[in-house]
Amino acid sequence: MSATLASDRYVLKTGEAGAGRLELLDRVCGPETQRILSQIGIPPGGKVADIGCGIGTTTVWLAKAVGPRGEVAAVDISADQMKIAAQRAAALGVTNISFGEASAYETGLPRSSFDIVHCRFLLCHLARPMDALRELASLVKPGGVLACFDCDLTSLFSVPHTSTYARVSEILLATGIARGVDFALGLKLPRLFHSCGFAQPEIAFIQPGFLRGEEKRLWEYSFLEASPATVAAGITSQNEVRSLAAELEQIARDETILVAQTRMPVAWARR
Repeated sequence: MSATLASDRYVLKTGEAGAGRLELLDRVCGPETQRILSQIGIPPGGKVADIGCGIGTTTVWLAKAVGPRGEVAAVDISADQMKIAAQRAAALGVTNISFGEASAYETGLPRSSFDIVHCRFLLCHLARPMDALRELASLVKPGGVLACFDCDLTSLFSVPHTSTYARVSEILLATGIARGVDFALGLKLPRLFHSCGFAQPEIAFIQPGFLRGEEKRLWEYSFLEASPATVAAGITSQNEVRSLAAELEQIARDETILVAQTRMPVAWARR
């Protein structure tokens, strides 16, 4: 079985080109991610697998949470992402992380070995999310936890309502459909967990909103990074992208308009 499909190709920038957006994503979603993972329980001295680790923002936090006696195995299919993640860990003096370049479908990690198996914004980019989820589930040891944070792009909106954000959401969702991936997959996580043998998954939603600052612009930046793929798919045009970009910038500067970031459902369950 091929480890990846053409539709699995990440439509956003990677490496240095995408690092700023991913840093911003962590500022928006990181605090609640950490709160929920802390609530689930990160055992000191435990073993954690971080799949689709990106530039390693959550990876480093997990490594600190398990402490020096613990271990984190970080996996990503992008060599550019892994390079930045390893540099980040080294710069912070975090030495209990092993990095491996691999697909989420075939991580190469030992089965039934991890106290926590984690992913964030991974499954929504994959053409075969169930295959990847089964791989992740196989890594969880008895008594361990699988925790998946993912996307629901149906929930991106502004108050007052703007046709701009409605159109951005529509374009991105249509791009996912055209590529054979599901940018609203987060809502399906409990059923997917059941299909992987987890009888009692839990679910929570994270949805920050902002009136000002760079955090307000997370999905503006994400849309613009993805625009080459949206245009290539015939869903929008360069002219419309330019028009939407100008409107998004105006909204970002208007502190009377609230932008609710796309909801991030999180599901977790114990083996």
